[in-house]
Amino acid sequence: MPAKYLLYIDILGFSELVKRDRLQIERIYGVLDSLNVHRNEMFRTIVFSDTVLVYNRIDPEPSNEKEHESIVWYLIEFAEDLHHRLTGQGLYFRAVLISGNFQHYALTNIDCFFGEALIEAYSREKAIPSIGLFIDTTCNRFNRCFRTEPFGNELHFVYLNRAVETLQQETNGHLPIDDNLLDACYPYLAWQVRFLQDVHSMKRKHPDPSVRTKFLTVWDLYYRRYPMILKALEEGNFEMKVFHEKYDWSDQLQKLAVDLEHFQNAGKRLSERIRIADSPNLE
Repeated sequence: MPAKYLLYIDILGFSELVKRDRLQIERIYGVLDSLNVHRNEMFRTIVFSDTVLVYNRIDPEPSNEKEHESIVWYLIEFAEDLHHRLTGQGLYFRAVLISGNFQHYALTNIDCFFGEALIEAYSREKAIPSIGLFIDTTCNRFNRCFRTEPFGNELHFVYLNRAVETLQQETNGHLPIDDNLLDACYPYLAWQVRFLQDVHSMKRKHPDPSVRTKFLTVWDLYYRRYPMILKALEEGNFEMKVFHEKYDWSDQLQKLAVDLEHFQNAGKRLSERIRIADSPNLE
């Protein structure tokens, strides 16, 4: 049983942003610095350029299935957290979750990290013509919480949209939502609708045809899983009222607007911290 589970995340379009938009780069790093993973001592995170690595510090017992399930669950949730924070920011990632040999240790002056898992994650991630999270078959056998879809090359697409998934399971895609189901409110449904709206726009309007292909691929994955919901959203211009005409969605929409502004300003906050840190001590 492999000892390490490695979440490999590639921030897409990073090279172009470096050339033309420093604030966007600092926004990315500000968001990465705020992720929930940093508050969990079971995991370690490495960030270099446009790549994020997250792995388990402590090896699970080979025969303890619950430990493997817990690690996989957390790593998928870390990707879900990044997905949530980048929603509406015009920023996207592609990630793979695999298992295998991975080494990371510190010398006197440098950090060393290498291993077959890192090489495999890099090569498999680059070959995926899509965005989002993909989990390999070995890891997916321990996935208990997230819907997946076979994608090819022993990878499965992970649906990081649990509100839409719950809605699909409870309604079978039939809208509007029954009044007796509205009490659940489907937390973060507005965030996930915004993501789907952005994907729908990018698959048509992005100037680079190779990038449009990535968004077309992920849109197709969502459409195959949620055909009636996505059709209703398309016809309703992605307005929340397609789910229920009379329900008051203003609370979710207001919280979404606050989140968008908060993460929009992550780069400005980071720039200010850097400026203060670099300022000479005048005392």
